[in-house]
Amino acid sequence: MILKNDKKVCDVPPEVLAPAGDIDALIGAIKGGADAVYFGVTDLNARKGAKNFSMEDLEDTIDMLHSHGVKAFLALNIPIKQKELQHALDVVDKAYSFGIDAIILQDLGLLRILHEAYPDLALHASTQMTVHSMKGVDFIANEGAVRVIVSRELTVKEITDIVEHSDIEIEIFVHGALCYSYSGKCLFSSFMSDRSANRGACAQPCRRPYNFVVNGRNVKVKGVGRFPISCAELCTLSELDEIVGTGLRSLKIEGRMKKPEYVTESASVYKRVVEAICNGENPEESEIVALEKDLAQLFYRGFTKGFVLGERDVVHSKYSSSYGVYLGKIKDIETFKYTTSLTLTLKEDVRVKDGVGIHTKSGVLGSAINKLLDVNENEIETAKKGEKVIIEISSKTGKAVARGNEVYLTTDQVLLETLRRTKAKGLPVSLEVTAEVGEKLKVRMTSGEMSVEIIDDFEVQEAQKAPTSKEQIVSAMEKLGDTSFSASSVDMEINGNIFIPIGVLSGARRVAAEKLLEKILAQYRKGEKHPQLSDISHFCTEGQCGNTVSRKKKQTPLLSVEVKNAGTLFEAVDMGADVVYLPIRKFHELVSEEYAGKLGDARDKTEIVLMAPRISHEAELTELLPLMVKAKDDGFRIACYTLGQVELAKELGVPFVVQKEFNTFNSYTADEFYRAGAYRVTLSTELNLDEISDACDDISCRGKEHQLEIVVHGRELMLITEHDLLKPLLDQGSATESSEVLLVDSKSVEYPVKRVDERTLIYDCKVLDMLDKIDELRTCGADIMRLDLSLYGKRDVKEITSAYRRVLDGKPAELRPRRGVEFSTGHYFKGI
Repeated sequence: MILKNDKKVCDVPPEVLAPAGDIDALIGAIKGGADAVYFGVTDLNARKGAKNFSMEDLEDTIDMLHSHGVKAFLALNIPIKQKELQHALDVVDKAYSFGIDAIILQDLGLLRILHEAYPDLALHASTQMTVHSMKGVDFIANEGAVRVIVSRELTVKEITDIVEHSDIEIEIFVHGALCYSYSGKCLFSSFMSDRSANRGACAQPCRRPYNFVVNGRNVKVKGVGRFPISCAELCTLSELDEIVGTGLRSLKIEGRMKKPEYVTESASVYKRVVEAICNGENPEESEIVALEKDLAQLFYRGFTKGFVLGERDVVHSKYSSSYGVYLGKIKDIETFKYTTSLTLTLKEDVRVKDGVGIHTKSGVLGSAINKLLDVNENEIETAKKGEKVIIEISSKTGKAVARGNEVYLTTDQVLLETLRRTKAKGLPVSLEVTAEVGEKLKVRMTSGEMSVEIIDDFEVQEAQKAPTSKEQIVSAMEKLGDTSFSASSVDMEINGNIFIPIGVLSGARRVAAEKLLEKILAQYRKGEKHPQLSDISHFCTEGQCGNTVSRKKKQTPLLSVEVKNAGTLFEAVDMGADVVYLPIRKFHELVSEEYAGKLGDARDKTEIVLMAPRISHEAELTELLPLMVKAKDDGFRIACYTLGQVELAKELGVPFVVQKEFNTFNSYTADEFYRAGAYRVTLSTELNLDEISDACDDISCRGKEHQLEIVVHGRELMLITEHDLLKPLLDQGSATESSEVLLVDSKSVEYPVKRVDERTLIYDCKVLDMLDKIDELRTCGADIMRLDLSLYGKRDVKEITSAYRRVLDGKPAELRPRRGVEFSTGHYFKGI
């Protein structure tokens, strides 16, 4: 298989990368034949709900993987707070000394620190960095990463273009749970329940039921169930050859909170299909269907091929939890004191003790099959697809079921038992036995380029009766079941009529295996470096080092205002905004004849920054380029939301602002953006006041051209998704582009929904309002306070901007009450 740029695909088949949330899952990944395993330690990873591994487990965990020839990747894929940086360095230092193969990172500052401190350590950019363009990959490559896990929203064509363009490795998710939002861009859980998805504690609000309210009316949408933003499980098996053909390096399976059997089966299935593809033997459709069924019995809430394979509707709105494989509809019910009997015609094979889920009006109810009867009411152990049977379930579950309810097979006990009995694949070794009468026994064991030779104390004897046969020697050498090895070959050099006790052969083999394992693991070991954060200098331009300004003595923070159009921009200017942010798509409006007389005066007293789109795939970056060039030529600055936009701004030499969507938690990340050409960095809204102060205190580049900004007012954007949530409403005429649409949860909490370029934006139910907390905000050290008024009209922009201007100037001000609007102080006094 050849790419357009002559890069060969399958010379080295893409790795299958499996998840492990605990030791059992890790063993399951080895059993499944995974090439690499990713896992987390302590709470510095994006799956706090998994058991994870302790620091005390780390060495043994890495050794176990390496002893089976499997790579070990440590996930540190969260933004790191200022006071956590030293701890993160200590964790990496230990992992480095134990021979970790790669670190998966979200935090840009930590990535740069590690690249400088450990130049021989592979660093992978997490999908939480939301890299979805060639420019974004270029930026990360320049920062020192050797691999990028690109966004799940990319298509095969886009991935192919990136692989052809880039010299670093590309990885993508091919199976498992899908986030509804672009990864790294979701604050829904954080602001709904103080559980940060970015920090690994997602409460999964996308799995909850919601209904639509359009212009104040409840609306039922045809074909949309109770869970309109719950994604189906990603499964790309049916067109995996298309993904492999892109030339990417790694196929990643999601599931660090899944059971060991799931990890074993998913790794095994994808490994087999990849090997078949690379051998030119694409599996038949019937084989893929069978494999998908096995995967569905382990976890299933509907399958989608995902954006990567061109599927745009990736949600499964009927159910949000795993419900298994369809078994049939209930035709008859008999209720007894302790059991309930259900009659149905089977769509799949079943056995006694299998688990079923019954879809009732009360939801999905589960039970084991306690008994299985044929149509003559004879008790049986198994039944085949197509047979009419009676299954007995618990009476407790039976009370809620009704004729016509659908029954799903949720647990296949035979499949589970088969997976549990699967043995971990050993690392192949070849053995050579040299035995000559009167000489000491020699055993050589080799794995790849690693080899050891054992000279046993036993002197080979002349056989007095039955000599030791070659078959006996082979049998003794192949018994490696208690090790991580498996014998691929046993060669012998025998001189004379020899006799060697089997125990001697076994002992020599055991010693050889121990020595070889020691040698294999020793090649990964490295010395600890004990890096200290205090010894790692920040980026500073010449002459700035040491010229920091005490935050306690700083002048009044500047006031910035984010608006939606040119009309509201001039209202913000008139009310005293020092900086105004305007979408770059409104640039033509700003420079139009309508505002020709106002623009010059506005620019004399206010900095105007043009905001790039929130998401920019490669084609969109291409469209953005001439706008950025014109903005530069006209003397405007740019605000960037993506790493691709940052790279483009850097190449064009356009001064730029880093938006809060980059999840900047610490001073080192801020400094890294300064180094790239940013003059202002907006800190994450997930930080509290103390954490903001920690970052501000540590910033070394604190002159006029290196500013920190915080958001103090506005409705937080919870998420942005590629899924077009409002399309069904528009198609059935229930809403128009100008309609006010709300997602309403079971507690009647309302979340505004907007549609931009067929993408969906969901906003918080509350509005951040820090007007009466300005004095406390001043102490944190931020240079600029931003009002996000991008959802507001002229009147509100005028009133809110004026109020904040007055308070910053030391004058009293208050905002009029707004009916139906709930205000909050965000995370400023609690954090996450």
